[in-house]
Amino acid sequence: MKRRSFLKHCMLTGGLALTGSSCALSKAKGTKNILSNEKPNIIYILADDLGYGDVGFQGQKKILTPSLDKMASEGLVFTQHYAGSTVCGPSRACLFTGMSQAVGYIKNNPSGSWQRENLRDEDVTIFEKLKEADYKTACFGKWGLGPQGKSGFPTRQGVDEFVGYDIHTAAHNYYPEKLCANDRKMELKQEKNNWTYSHNIFTKKALAYLKRKHEKPFFLYLPYTIPHGPFNPPSKEPYESKKWKDWYKKYAAMVTLMDTDIGRLFKVLKQQGLDKNTLVIFSSDNGPQSSYGKGVNDMTKFFNSSGPLRGIKRDMFEGGIRVPTIAWWPGKIKAGKTGHVSAFHDVMPTFCELVGVKAPDGIDGISFLPTLLGKNAAQKKHDFLYWEFVRGELGGRQGLLDVKRNIKAIRYGRFDRVRLYDLNKDLGEKNNIADTHPEIAKELGKKMDTMRGPSELWPISMHDKGWMPID
Repeated sequence: MKRRSFLKHCMLTGGLALTGSSCALSKAKGTKNILSNEKPNIIYILADDLGYGDVGFQGQKKILTPSLDKMASEGLVFTQHYAGSTVCGPSRACLFTGMSQAVGYIKNNPSGSWQRENLRDEDVTIFEKLKEADYKTACFGKWGLGPQGKSGFPTRQGVDEFVGYDIHTAAHNYYPEKLCANDRKMELKQEKNNWTYSHNIFTKKALAYLKRKHEKPFFLYLPYTIPHGPFNPPSKEPYESKKWKDWYKKYAAMVTLMDTDIGRLFKVLKQQGLDKNTLVIFSSDNGPQSSYGKGVNDMTKFFNSSGPLRGIKRDMFEGGIRVPTIAWWPGKIKAGKTGHVSAFHDVMPTFCELVGVKAPDGIDGISFLPTLLGKNAAQKKHDFLYWEFVRGELGGRQGLLDVKRNIKAIRYGRFDRVRLYDLNKDLGEKNNIADTHPEIAKELGKKMDTMRGPSELWPISMHDKGWMPID
């Protein structure tokens, strides 16, 4: 057995006293909890396909999101926070491992129900690192990075308690007959001639989890499937009377249902006296809907789901990867906004620094804990951020952000020309400036080549002729 696999096995089965050994390691490395001796609880809520402009605090006018708007008014809003990818699988892999698509193993969505792109035994996850700090961990919702019995399944990646969908295609059904409950299957009861709406189960589990007596600090990961298609919520309220297309009502109802349940979570946090020592982060896994049925792209325009940004899910434009993000922690995080450029792979090192454990070697994430605590002078920054959406033999889309200059480079296939957009002057990415700045286009094109590590599963090789944007 590989050393990494052996250590993971021991940690999950209790074969090593990791609490003591990890504390010794932290002290040896000079790492400590920089806040206090009392470690905070952590809740990370992840929406699925929620657009940058789908929430009120980002300018949404038609969909009601009062709970998230209140969270934003009391917390820190990240105006330039990026998902790990423009689709869910690699985006979540970046979040879990602290590695961007440039260096991470999982570079695209899994292929079919057999899902070859699972997390591997040697992959170190955020759940495992928090367990080194003596945290209990739970996940209720969409996992998407490994089926039951395989290396990528949550209970083999540091999750103590899991109820939800193991693979991402299973999560496309809101009324399943079964869900995974740790290493078994949980049968669902029928409700009004239909199966129970899965979102309600995840909220119920999360609320019950918060109401428990916790002997140790906890990390609750709540990856909701809302508002990913299909659009079939139990109710279209409070939009039933609107003179909108039917799926517009359903989409809006799903977002508002999620918002209402997040409000319930905050209420329980306060009732249980957990709010003062709990960090809550909310975000979305990529941009808003695309190709989930006729008229969906019209729907994203109707709701202005990307806000001032160009593009939707699967795009390298900002609308496909820049996501609504809030961090909330009363007494520790001051209300306001930050333009600090960050991404999903920064969450791992942030949480590691927060709880006093060493982040894994080989990751390219940067902790944004200084930004959370208002210590902006101490905040390290990225030079570049990289994303891709690979389509096998057809090539793929690549995106690169030059953080210092705030210039975005996009390429459609390795042999395509590079397009440039100055986000300082052109947030909507309407004006390609590559012809007037050919030296920058050449520079960033080469940077894409050097940043992107090799992948046998997902090579980028050919010109992606079918996915050309309109400039």
